Amino acid sequence: MITRPILQTLRGLHLLLHTVRTSNTRLKMEATTSAEESKLQTKTEDTQSCSKGQEELGTGPNTGEATSADTPSGSNDVTTGGKVKKRHRDTNKEGSFRWKKAKVQSQGADPNWERPTAKKRKVACLVAYSGVGYMGMQRNQGFKTIEEDLLAAFYKAGAIPKDHMDCMQKMHFQRCARTDKGVSAAGQIVSLKMYMIDDAIKKINDFLVETIRVIGIKRTTNGFDSKNACDARTYMYVLPTYSFAPTKEETEQDFRVTADIMGKVNDVLSAYKGTHNFHNFTSGKKFKDPSAKRYIIESKCKDTFVEDEIEWTVISIKGQSFMIHQIRKMIGMMLAIVRGLAPRSMLEKAWQEGKCDIPKAPGLGLVLDKVHFDYYNRKYGGDGLHEALEWDEHQETVEKFKEKYIYPTIVKAEREDRVMQRWLSTLPLHRYEGLSEEETDKLDQERKGTAELTPEPGSAVESSTDTSDVPTKDEMSSSHEDSMKRAVDS
Repeated sequence: MITRPILQTLRGLHLLLHTVRTSNTRLKMEATTSAEESKLQTKTEDTQSCSKGQEELGTGPNTGEATSADTPSGSNDVTTGGKVKKRHRDTNKEGSFRWKKAKVQSQGADPNWERPTAKKRKVACLVAYSGVGYMGMQRNQGFKTIEEDLLAAFYKAGAIPKDHMDCMQKMHFQRCARTDKGVSAAGQIVSLKMYMIDDAIKKINDFLVETIRVIGIKRTTNGFDSKNACDARTYMYVLPTYSFAPTKEETEQDFRVTADIMGKVNDVLSAYKGTHNFHNFTSGKKFKDPSAKRYIIESKCKDTFVEDEIEWTVISIKGQSFMIHQIRKMIGMMLAIVRGLAPRSMLEKAWQEGKCDIPKAPGLGLVLDKVHFDYYNRKYGGDGLHEALEWDEHQETVEKFKEKYIYPTIVKAEREDRVMQRWLSTLPLHRYEGLSEEETDKLDQERKGTAELTPEPGSAVESSTDTSDVPTKDEMSSSHEDSMKRAVDS
């Protein structure tokens, strides 16, 4: 039990300890202050002696150079006694740090590249392109891609430095949707940080081929990401109407679709709407994988039109997001049902557990039509600082690009190579019903062997197998710098 004398003794010790700590802290502060004052006095004496030396040599105010007495109170000179402020430096002056950094960045490409005076801002770019002759949108080492040519044009126009072109993470580059080999886009959106140079669209397009165009650029928030901020994507698939002809009839190019067949097509397409498990409509997805479930908002077949004596139609599919080959397999399943090669009940089986053999339509007719940013537009579109990501003012330009570069490419390839017609001849080879994984792998190996024996003419059209998308060991050995250098030199 603690008695009163002991308690008083403890309190006295505690008070003594507090007094010692306070005195030590005061001594340290006094020592620091005296050291700083002596240091400041030493610098003042050095400065004054230096000024006297300059006056003796005749380098004072009479020669055009300012002395310590002419130094403004807001400068970094310690003798003025004013508030110390950071001296403004001309970052564009030759020999400055930023000038040297820009020169280092430009080494190996364009030695005359200089950092623009414009500020760097986060933007969203509306891009349209024809995918014929390209191995998809996303950059891939050793292959010709849309991003390779696009970033090279941004660099040549002065919108990004070379190190940003080599490492896209530095400019926070992101594309809204990845398109496969041979797939085109009329409304692709990419986001990045770029210098807001004058006439940016014209300067960038001057270094691009005619089949790739930057149509519009808009300022966005700093945290904007075109892939994560996208609420939905709309794809369209352009195909000749003789693809709907029953298999018992000969597929002719003078075929004209009837109202009954169009009704059957829209009936199958409407079944895709809603949330379903599309693990059979892609590759590498298991039934229990949560990411295999996708939400389809709209799926319908539009009106027909005649081009080059062939009747065509456009299928529009709008969804939150899509997996690789998903839309092409959705089109393949629809055509198999309409042509009578698979029952209507196959759709329900394809969404259940178990593997199904579903054909994949050619990638030539697939086009990314539009991307939607509804949530972003509601939150930031009307705040008075940012623009809504609606491109209605450029719709006429987009339609002209479709009519000049996308539709003619599809029609020409079908007329010359009969891409869809030859693919339709392979539909009876599929079994469609539920298969085990071993049987599915065996069928894939058999089709790979068939594709190697009978290659399709032309390198711009994607075949019914995935062998064309897999690079060889020799192709993978080419470095990323070599591919970027070819893009810049071209």
